[in-house]
Amino acid sequence: MENNYPVDPKNLSEQGTKGVMSTAAGLGMLGVNALLGVPVVGTVISAGLLTLGAIGLLGKTKTDKTSGTVLAIAGVAGLTTLFIPGVAHSILSLGGIGLLGYGIFNLFGFLKGLNRKK
Repeated sequence: MENNYPVDPKNLSEQGTKGVMSTAAGLGMLGVNALLGVPVVGTVISAGLLTLGAIGLLGKTKTDKTSGTVLAIAGVAGLTTLFIPGVAHSILSLGGIGLLGYGIFNLFGFLKGLNRKK
């Protein structure tokens, strides 16, 4: 029965999930980058991200550890803006734009796969 579908439903759902998650993460990273410019708020957000990252690293599943690593890196990058603001903001901006582009690319692939499935 699966031969009747021109696209694999599992791959299609994975591509949609990657698209949504990467787009949301890219927008979130750009938002956090903008908030890091506010002195007290930036420090609190960075410390919170670092704490959430440490909690994720203590998780049992691979997904917990991966998301914990990403959050911890974002927290460290946020704290880095206190010492070298230009470089840290540039790296966070590039990371956010890269995630946003990757997410949009996957969303277009997902929509294209949906149209082929009809």
